Amino acid sequence: MHKLLSVLQRRGDLTRQEFLKYWKEKHGPLAMKIVPGLRRYAQNHPADVPGVESDIDGIAELWFDDLQAVRNYWAWRQSDAAKPLIEDEKKFSERSKVWVKLFAEEHVLKEK
Repeated sequence: MHKLLSVLQRRGDLTRQEFLKYWKEKHGPLAMKIVPGLRRYAQNHPADVPGVESDIDGIAELWFDDLQAVRNYWAWRQSDAAKPLIEDEKKFSERSKVWVKLFAEEHVLKEK
């Protein structure tokens, strides 16, 4: 299984709550509907832990079956077919501040 991890930051005119609500309720369903080869999609929202401030607003995880599916996704991102998703990203996230785009092969060392 391969995945893409992206660290996201909200647009400056949105509160964190507005960002998270839009990302979960609007963008998430759109991504699940149109991203080709998507096996699993997870959003990591910051937890409210006393004394811990987060400089980021969330981490997206997109899982694909294999490296070829990742390559297909990346080619799709460069095509006109991805424009609805990219335009939607502009509504809630600061695309210039996506800190990391990491394509990774997951190695689980412990499960339960």
